[in-house]
Amino acid sequence: MRTLITIIMGLALTACGGGGGGGGGTSAPPPPTQTAVPDEDPTMQDLEVPDGFNYDPVVQGSLNVDISGFSSQRAHLSVYKDFKESGSGKYDAKYPSKVVSVPLNNGTANFDFNVSDSQGNLLVEIWFYDGSDPIQKVISSGDSNWIL
Repeated sequence: MRTLITIIMGLALTACGGGGGGGGGTSAPPPPTQTAVPDEDPTMQDLEVPDGFNYDPVVQGSLNVDISGFSSQRAHLSVYKDFKESGSGKYDAKYPSKVVSVPLNNGTANFDFNVSDSQGNLLVEIWFYDGSDPIQKVISSGDSNWIL
């Protein structure tokens, strides 16, 4: 039995061995050799920064609000970075995105605030203490005056 297995294994090994298959033509050309180009990591000295470039993404804004022509009653102003327009033309503020919250004094307020340089629009809300709906206005982060 052992000899039979040895013979079968021997035949299997010789039948599977092999030379290259048949058709005599030309062989494929060898792949081109690649030359290695050393990669050099850039350093801080390699970077070029234009004059006047500011790495600080935070910009300071200033807003002067005057609604004294509309009302001088007690009110509170809030500015939000994140908001969405509801179906009725009003805006829903995302309260955690509040930038500033100040009281109005005789219908006026002046304040400074910080936002990122990529901030587009801001939502300004003025709430009156009588429970009425707030006055809402969307302004650009670069606007500095709002008079109502």
